[in-house]
This record gives sequence, C-alpha cells and structure tokens, in this order.
Amino acid sequence: MRSFIAINRRNIGLYFRDYSAVFFSLLSMLIIVVLMVFFLGDINKEELLDAIKMVPGRGGEDDVSRLNNLNFLWTFAGIITINASTVTHAFYSNMIKDRAGNRLNSMMVMPVKRHIFVLGYVSGAWFAGVVMSIITFAITEIIGVAKGMEVLSIGTHIKMLVIIMLNVYVYSAIMFFLATIVKSQSAWSGIGIILGTLSGFLGGIYFPIGSMSEAMQKVVKCFPFIYGTSLFRKILLNPLESSLFDGTPEVIRKEVDRVMGMDLFIGNNQLSEPLKIGILISVGIVFIIISTVCLSISKEKDR
Repeated sequence: MRSFIAINRRNIGLYFRDYSAVFFSLLSMLIIVVLMVFFLGDINKEELLDAIKMVPGRGGEDDVSRLNNLNFLWTFAGIITINASTVTHAFYSNMIKDRAGNRLNSMMVMPVKRHIFVLGYVSGAWFAGVVMSIITFAITEIIGVAKGMEVLSIGTHIKMLVIIMLNVYVYSAIMFFLATIVKSQSAWSGIGIILGTLSGFLGGIYFPIGSMSEAMQKVVKCFPFIYGTSLFRKILLNPLESSLFDGTPEVIRKEVDRVMGMDLFIGNNQLSEPLKIGILISVGIVFIIISTVCLSISKEKDR
C-alpha cells in the first residue's frame, strides 16, 4: 500500500505541476467548444423542429429553446468523453519522459509487484481525469445556465459523476497500455494528435452515429468512445426529451434517440444501459491485465 500511495503521489504531483500539460489536455475541449459555437450549434435542429411541428400547436419558441439546450448538452456529453481520453494521455506523458530518462527502469527494479505498479499509475491517471472531467462538467452547466437552461437535478449530477468515474477508468487503462509499448516522446505526441483528430468522430460528436454509413457505424462501435458518450447523453438529455417530446408519437423520440446515439444497436438488438457499462468495465479490465503482462515480460527481458 505504501508503494501504491507513493507512485500515485509522485505522478499526480508531476501532472498538476506541469501547467502546459494540463492546458493541452483540455485543448480538445476548447476546440470543440469553438466548433459548437460557430458551426455545430444548429446540428439536426431543423430536422427535429420539423418533427415536433407534426403535432398541432407545437414548434413555438419554447420548443426552439428546448432544442437549443438539447443540442448544447448533446455536444458537451461527447466533450466530457473526449476529455477523459486527452487528460489521461497527457498524464502518461511523464511516464514516457521517465522512460526516455531511464528513470522508469530504476522504478521497475524496486521490489514492487507488477500489478501494484500498474494500478498505481492507472489510479493516478484516473484521479487526474476525474478532476478535469468534473471541471469540464461544471463549465458545461455554467454555460448552459447562462444560456437559459435549468440547473440539472441532484440525481443527474450523481449519475454523471458515477459515469465520469467509469469513463475515466477505461481511458486510464487504455492509455497506460499504450504508454507501456511506446518508447519515445515523439511517438506519444503522434498518438495524441491522432486521438485529438479521431475522437470527435469516434464519439459521434461531429456527426450523429445514425447519419453515418453502416460500415462506419460498425467501426465506431469497436471503440469505447461511443459507449461513454451514449451513457452521458442518455443521462443529460432524458429530462429534456421528456418535455420536448411530450404529446408527440413515441416513434419520433425512439428514432431521434437512435439517430443521435442515445440508443445504440448491435444488429437489431438495442444495447441496455447496464450492457454499455459492462462493456466499458470489461475493456478497462482487459487493458489492465494486458499492461501487467507487458510489464512483466519487459522486466524479464531487461534481466
């Protein structure tokens, strides 16, 4: 336990003392916020408004306001997912620096079991990711309230916190695995560029998953981004959708949830919320196990 705490304290301290790493780990969020304000703000708005207008007496200013809030929360749900991946990626930059400076090898010869070493790094990245994701969520709500959105309920806050912790855990495990096999800072930076470029598409932020081709949908579902994003969207948008689609045919809401990625399907089977959570937990466990094996093999080769 003492080794576990020492590894955590060292790595968390290194991350938060590096202000540039903290800033660049949030850069993707800032870029998408700008895109949302100038380009993505009205995504799917007209189509949704036309669907609402099918009901007599609907489609007025109140519905337009609800649609604006829906688009806002829909986009920010994806940002929170991406933020988890970029923060954990930035966190492990210090591990890459340790390897380049041969400090990692020195730590690896300490009498610490491999799984303790792995969990020490993963939990440190998890802590940093959760803190930064909560900050992102707080910024989201502040901007939303300033735009006229109602304050989210206590239940919604609790659910969001739980999924944030789960989501960050997944990327902490994945990024640690990548950090165990990447040998140079330039390669790690390259992964960050690829991550920043593709995460918006894989998380279904720039384009709703329902508007993608079937082949692209299958590709997106091979990555964990879309499952975390779907969970966040379901929590954030459920109360808003209940009022927006009140009095409309149920098929409209179901189709909107399918197209915009709140509901995910494998074939014709809809994935339940517990199954999405199970997928994320399983992905994290698998990558922690693989990382532990990789470190053990690496240690044996160094002998």
